[in-house]
Amino acid sequence: MATLHPFVYEATFRLAGSESGAEFGSYDAITAAFDARLSLWCNDHSDLLLLECETGGLEAVLEAVDEFAGIDDAIVDGPEAVVVTGNCVKALETAVVDAVLDDHGCLLLPPIRYADGARSIRLLALESAHLTRCYHDLLEDFDVSVESKRDLSFDSLDRNRTPDGIGEPLPALSRRQRQVFATAYERGYYEIPRETSMAAVAESVGIDRRTADEHRRQAERKILGSVAGRYLE
Repeated sequence: MATLHPFVYEATFRLAGSESGAEFGSYDAITAAFDARLSLWCNDHSDLLLLECETGGLEAVLEAVDEFAGIDDAIVDGPEAVVVTGNCVKALETAVVDAVLDDHGCLLLPPIRYADGARSIRLLALESAHLTRCYHDLLEDFDVSVESKRDLSFDSLDRNRTPDGIGEPLPALSRRQRQVFATAYERGYYEIPRETSMAAVAESVGIDRRTADEHRRQAERKILGSVAGRYLE
C-alpha cells in the first residue's frame, strides 16, 4: 500500500543565469532587456503568454518574442498582451527543468513567471526532501534562490477557490512595484498619521512622483485582490 502523506510541500524557486548566446535566446533574456514581465502556460506544441510592459515598450517585447518563439496570434490591450506562440519553450531553451523535476517527483504548477532576467517556478512534492534534492540539482544549471516555502495540509486546501485547492502564496509584482511598495511601507506611508510622502518615496527610488503613484496603486490592487476574496465571500 502507498504511503499516506498528510502534507503537500510547496516551494517557489527563482532561477537565473540560463541565458544563451543569442540576443533573445530565452524569455529570461527578453525580460532582462526590457522592463517587462511574462507569465507562461506551457503546451507541447505552443505556449500561452501573458506579457506586461510598463514603460511603453510592449511592441519591442512582442518583436523579441516573435524572434525567439514565433507568434501565431496576439491580443494587445494597452501595456498588456496575450500571445499564442508558434513554438513551445521546451523545444527552444537548452536549460529546461522538466528532467530535474521528474527525477525528484516534483510537480510544476503553472504559470512559469519571468521577470528581471530570471524565472520563478512553483513546485509541489509529497516529501520536503524531494524539493531539497531538486534545488541542489537545479544549481548545476542555474543560480537558484528560494522565494517561498510552505507546508499544505489536506485540510487547508480550499477547493472552492481553485480547482486544485492551492492558491497563490503571493501576487506577482514587477520590480518597480515591489520597490515602490516596499519603500512606502518601510518608511511609514501606511501609518496613521503618515510618516512619509509619495514625493519622498519617489525621490528615494529615483523616479517621478506620478510614476511612483502608479506603481504603488498597481501593487496595492494586486495585493488586495489576492486576499480580499477570502474575507468577502
